[in-house]
Amino acid sequence: MGTRPGVLPQIRALTTGKLAGGKQCVVAASDSGAIEAVSDGTTLWSFSTDQRAAVNCLACADVNGDGVDEVLYGADGERLGLLSADGTELWHVHPPAYRGIPADVITVFPADVDGDGRPEIICGCKDWLYCAYDAAGKLLWKHVIYAHSATVGCAADLDGDKRDEVVAGNAYYSLNLIAHDGAKLFEGGRLGPEQTAVAAADVNGDGKPEVLIGTDLGELLCFDATGKVLWEANVGDKTTRLLTVDLNADGKPKVLCAAESANVFAFDGTGKQLWRTALPDGVGDLAVRQAGGVLQLVAAAGSAGVAVLSASGEVLALAPTPGRAHALVVTGTQTAAATDRGALAAFTLP
Repeated sequence: MGTRPGVLPQIRALTTGKLAGGKQCVVAASDSGAIEAVSDGTTLWSFSTDQRAAVNCLACADVNGDGVDEVLYGADGERLGLLSADGTELWHVHPPAYRGIPADVITVFPADVDGDGRPEIICGCKDWLYCAYDAAGKLLWKHVIYAHSATVGCAADLDGDKRDEVVAGNAYYSLNLIAHDGAKLFEGGRLGPEQTAVAAADVNGDGKPEVLIGTDLGELLCFDATGKVLWEANVGDKTTRLLTVDLNADGKPKVLCAAESANVFAFDGTGKQLWRTALPDGVGDLAVRQAGGVLQLVAAAGSAGVAVLSASGEVLALAPTPGRAHALVVTGTQTAAATDRGALAAFTLP
């Protein structure tokens, strides 16, 4: 594990959370095993994994009901951990091994799988497993996706029973949905081979969430909860982020897609393309903010830095970053972008 002398650590994960003091903070993690919470450019706390094992993923959620967020992290070294709002490690566990493959954690996110109104922790691992843990780190269930590593995932109540199902992204051609209790809900489809962005929301107005999958081949597919393909589109290259947002305040979420084809797309709930905005370089991430009641989009635009777009796709501002911007988050009037030089660059948004 460890670090390489003379090589800057790379930021692998970026998120935001309401941490100590109830303040919204930026949390970043690197391949050198470091996790830092930052507010207004000041490091509030830092944490490092054993043997500096690379941290692959982060999420923030109040999993223990204390009124502030905890930091969920997944790392190499077969490690899933939970940090308190002040950066103290509450616990870490080693997800189950399978077929002799390391259970390095590739994705982590909250999901209320027991319907008590408080989220549990879902992690997807390199060894084909998705696992659910409670707030104390107890394993609730495990599910094998034969025979491919997890990539990205999310959770949503797909069947209306007040308990979340899991959209289990993986490095293969099939969509996998896991029930709240870990049972297989659906496996099928023909996409990929690698799912690189996922989301779930009611985009067609039928009262039930649809599942949105983006792949490394530039495919964007919309499924219903039974795994039926409702529509599909092509965005030219690897999809990097999917968001669902009511762009024009008509009460109907639209689908926003960022892609390495150097484009940001907007689609309606039927898959009709509403607009496409080309940016100078591949778009690695996308976020949404409200500015005085007006919705804006913020994109990590590679060597072009950070771009701000209107809800109709017009480029409002473009700012360079020290290095290629590949991920970003928005907190209030600021955005923080991670670059390939291992730096965070923060901007005040227009």
